[in-house]
Amino acid sequence: MPELRREVLERKLSFLHQFLIDLEHYSELDSDGRRREHYAIERLLQLLCESAADIGLQFLKAHGYALASSYREVFTALARLGVLPRDLAEGLMDACAMRNVLTQGTR
Repeated sequence: MPELRREVLERKLSFLHQFLIDLEHYSELDSDGRRREHYAIERLLQLLCESAADIGLQFLKAHGYALASSYREVFTALARLGVLPRDLAEGLMDACAMRNVLTQGTR
């Protein structure tokens, strides 16, 4: 079984933390400002979803669980295993669904 390397996990968590800090800046903008900055916001949402899902996939892989094929499946599996609180998993699923709508026009 592959191990979850601490330095890799810490680096990924550091990126995730920075993306959250960067995204927080946009919460201070009014709707016109957010509209003007929508590409940057979309990109940060994309990076957040990819990073969070990648961390989850690394965990699943390291612990011998079946790998999920979508963001939703990653967060559902982590919640089912008790690794993530259900409300956090649902919030991540919602954020990633919004990311899909914004970047791909899909639901």
